[in-house]
Amino acid sequence: MDLLIVIVLGLVQGIIEFFPVSSSGHMVLLEKLIGFHVRALPLHLFLHIGTSLAVVFTLRRDVFRLVIECGRMIGDLFGNLKIFAQGVRRGEDPAYTKIVRTNYRKLVMLLLAASLPMAVIGVLLVRTAEVMSQSLMYTGAGFLLTAILLLVSSMIRPGDELPRDIPYWKMCLIGCLQGLSVLPGVSRFAVTLSGGILSGMSRQSAVRISLLLLLPASFGSLIAEYTLPVMPGIPVGRALLLCIVGGAAAFAAGMFAIRQVLRFVRVRKLNGFSYYCFAVGIVSVILSFVL
Repeated sequence: MDLLIVIVLGLVQGIIEFFPVSSSGHMVLLEKLIGFHVRALPLHLFLHIGTSLAVVFTLRRDVFRLVIECGRMIGDLFGNLKIFAQGVRRGEDPAYTKIVRTNYRKLVMLLLAASLPMAVIGVLLVRTAEVMSQSLMYTGAGFLLTAILLLVSSMIRPGDELPRDIPYWKMCLIGCLQGLSVLPGVSRFAVTLSGGILSGMSRQSAVRISLLLLLPASFGSLIAEYTLPVMPGIPVGRALLLCIVGGAAAFAAGMFAIRQVLRFVRVRKLNGFSYYCFAVGIVSVILSFVL
C-alpha cells in the first residue's frame, strides 16, 4: 500500500466525515476505483481515531465539561446510594442529591439516550453492512436514502430549541437513525443533523450534538474491532507507520472540515448536499453494472 494512497484516504475521511455525504460510501467507491479493501484493515480505525481527535480538539471545552460532569454524576449517584442505605438503617426518609441539575449533566444524559439505541442497532446491522459494502448497488441506495433525509430536513424551518430543551425520546430517535449509519452510503452526520433539525433544534445545536455523538460511536467501533490483525502481509513497523500517517491526515483534514461546516450551516440549507448525494447515488448504481 503506497504511503500517498494512505494520505489521500486520510484526507478524504477527514473532510467527508464532517459533511453530510457519507464517508463510508465514498470509501466503498474509492476501494472499487483504486483496487484495495481499506475497511478490512485497522487503517480505517486509525482514520476514525483521527477524526475523533479533531472533534475533541475543536470542542475541547464541551468535552472537558462533559467528562467532569459525568464523573460528578457518578459520584452523586453513589452518594445517593449511601444516603439510601443510611435511611433504611435509621428508618428515615432522607433527601437525595439531584443528579441532573446542570445543562451539561442534561447533555450527558441526552448523549447517553442517543448512544444506547445507536449501539444496539449498529450491532444488529454490522454483518448486513459488511455484505452491503461489497456492492455499489447497495451503497448507491444508501446515498439515495441520505439524499432524501437531507432534502426533507432542508424543507423544515429549523427551531430554536437548545439541547437542554430536547426530551429524551427525541434523542433516542436520533440515536436510532445514527445506528443506520453503519450501512454504506448512509451518512452518520446527515442522519443526526437531519434528526436534530426535525426534532426542533437550531442548526448550531444540531451540529454540536451530531459532532459529540461521533465520539461514543467511534469509541464503540474501536472496542468492537481492536482484535483485528495489524495489516495482513505487511510488516508490523510499516503497517503502524501507515496507520499513524493516515490518522494524522484525517485529523488535519477533520480540523479544517469542522470549521467549514460550522460556518456553512449558519447561513446555508442542506439541499445542496442532498443533490450531491442523489448524483453520487445514481452514479454508484450505474457503476455497479460496470465494475
